[in-house]
Amino acid sequence: MKKVVNMIVVVNKNYLLLTKIREGDFWTLPGGRVEKGESLEIALRREISEELPNVTILELIPYKDFKGITPHSKAKVTVSTFFAGVEGSIEPGAELTATVFSLMESLKELNLTSITKDIVRSLKKDGYL
Repeated sequence: MKKVVNMIVVVNKNYLLLTKIREGDFWTLPGGRVEKGESLEIALRREISEELPNVTILELIPYKDFKGITPHSKAKVTVSTFFAGVEGSIEPGAELTATVFSLMESLKELNLTSITKDIVRSLKKDGYL
């Protein structure tokens, strides 16, 4: 099973940072694959520098792990999520087609990956959204 890391950025319990990936028409949390020998934090910082090159991660706080299947490759993955404090400009890098701070009410209108839906449900249940 592949390992993946995702960054959770929530603003005022109302907005969630999402990215649109190039493979398919899906929205997800920023992040990506953990390469062999990388720690989860190093992998997340590397992925964010590739996806959101004008963003600096100030802090990372572990949240939860989720299991699922990627929509584009159908690979089984374990996704480790982290809350992140960030600064900088949220503009998509070469790997993305778009970014958005989505209002909670608007999430149902976006084509979220199934893993992202699971994470959003968990964040709501735990009172973060």
